[in-house]
Amino acid sequence: MLQADATGGFQGGLTSLLQDHPEQAGLVIGLLVFAESLAFVGFFVPSTPMLLAIGTMLGAGLLEPGPLLLYAMVGAVAGDAVSYELGRWMGPSALRHRLLKRRRRAVARARLFIRKAGMLTMVLGRFTGPIRSLVPLAAGMLKMRRLRFQIANLVGAVLWIPVMLAPGYLAAQGLSLLPEGLLEPALAGLALAAMGLLVWKWRRGPSPSG
Repeated sequence: MLQADATGGFQGGLTSLLQDHPEQAGLVIGLLVFAESLAFVGFFVPSTPMLLAIGTMLGAGLLEPGPLLLYAMVGAVAGDAVSYELGRWMGPSALRHRLLKRRRRAVARARLFIRKAGMLTMVLGRFTGPIRSLVPLAAGMLKMRRLRFQIANLVGAVLWIPVMLAPGYLAAQGLSLLPEGLLEPALAGLALAAMGLLVWKWRRGPSPSG
C-alpha cells in the first residue's frame, strides 16, 4: 500500500510538473529515463507507468513530441552506457552487491543470452521490464566490445522509447473524441490504471528469473 501511495504521489507530481512547465518536459523525461536505465537505481524508478501517462499527454497535444523523444532517447542511451561502464569496472564483484542479492539469477541469464545472441540481446533487453538495467551491466562484466555495445544501445533506445509511448498516445487520440471537460478525467484514469498495473506486478514479487 505504501508502495502504491509513493508511486501515485510521484506520478501525480511529475504529471503536474509537465503540465505546468511543458518547456521542461524533454529534460525531465530524459533524466527519468536515464535514472531508470541505471544499474542498481533503475529498480526503484517507475518509468513504465510514467511513459504511458506521457504518451497520453503527447496524444492530447499537451507536449511537443520532437524534443521529448530526443531527450528520452539520449537519457536511455546514456543510462545504459553508464551501466555498461560500471559492469566493466566492477567485474564479477558486482554480483556481491546487496542490491543484486535477489537478482543474481537474472544477471546470470543475461550473461548467458549475451554470449549466445550478442548485440541482439542488448536490443531486446530494453523490453525486459524492471531488470532491463541489468543487461548492459552484464555486457560490461563480459567486456563486450564498446562499439558493438553502443550500436546496440542506440538501436534499442530508438525502438524502445516510441513503443513505450505509443499505447498512451494512441489511447489519447481516441479519447480526443470525448466531449469537452471529460478529457482530463479520462487521462487521469489511464494514469491510475498504469499505476495499478505497476503495483500489481510489484505485489506478485520477483519473477522466477529474478
